[in-house]
Amino acid sequence: MTVEEVTEIIRLQAGDDLRTTYCHGVTLEQALVTPKEISVIARSVRGGNVSDQQLEVWLVGQENSGDGYKIIMREDDLQFGLASNGGPSDKHLTLVGWYGSLRTACIGM
Repeated sequence: MTVEEVTEIIRLQAGDDLRTTYCHGVTLEQALVTPKEISVIARSVRGGNVSDQQLEVWLVGQENSGDGYKIIMREDDLQFGLASNGGPSDKHLTLVGWYGSLRTACIGM
């Protein structure tokens, strides 16, 4: 998938909702960034065992601050989710969760 294709998906998902203010006082228009491919860590804990899986996703938005939530998109099923800074030894952002659409990911911030 190209940056242009991801940008078009974002445009279609956003619709006329660019100026709606979401949690933390951020509008979708303010949050959107030029899409870029990044890696995130999908971490799970079961029975006291920690398991990390590295996922390749698109960064499509972020809160105002550099430490805030990041809006990400999976290319394989076009799901949107949130990621944030992980632990001090994590090399990548950590997946918070998948929320479905771009709007529901923004609401989840």
